[in-house]
Amino acid sequence: MKPMPQTEESVGPTPGVWHLDPLHSSLIFVARYLKFGRVQGTFGSAEGTVTVAENPLDSEVDVVVEAASLNTGVQARDNHLRSADFLDVENHPELRFTSTRLERRGRARNSFLMHGDLTIHGTTRETTFDCQWVGEAPDYVDQEKGYGHFFAANTEIRLSDFGIGQGDHLPWGGRLVGDTVDVVLEVRIQNHDPIDFLRQIGHV
Repeated sequence: MKPMPQTEESVGPTPGVWHLDPLHSSLIFVARYLKFGRVQGTFGSAEGTVTVAENPLDSEVDVVVEAASLNTGVQARDNHLRSADFLDVENHPELRFTSTRLERRGRARNSFLMHGDLTIHGTTRETTFDCQWVGEAPDYVDQEKGYGHFFAANTEIRLSDFGIGQGDHLPWGGRLVGDTVDVVLEVRIQNHDPIDFLRQIGHV
């Protein structure tokens, strides 16, 4: 698939099905912790598709994240966040986002808002991501084989909207985990399904 010619009207991937590249994408969250601190974590396992339409605003996004792939760098904390006190991954093993509509943000050709349904902990809420198309490049390993596009996106969610608790009360006030969580996505999508390569390198 050839890169999309850059024009005054459009930027981004050509119409068709594009796949999330999990090796070169970061699904990051930043949570308030112990009232005054902030802890950054990631979800390491995700798959998804972006179906790009002739009119880019008619495109569709569907991403599924493995809840148990949460990682903050501390095993005991991660196990607690996976437990029934928070994400309850045994009963709610997946997080999912399915877009419902896209709209331009301002006059910039590479910025847009992505509205959709975000499901966490078995509860679905409408969520909007502030998105930006960052750039495009051929595949790093085999430039003749594939092509990719890079996007950045962010939003803020409330755990209480998804029925997730905040943990114990703290002696100095507040709760173990704050209600608001920042979500930051740095994503690469590519024009071929990555599953064969992921199996080849033992990533799945």
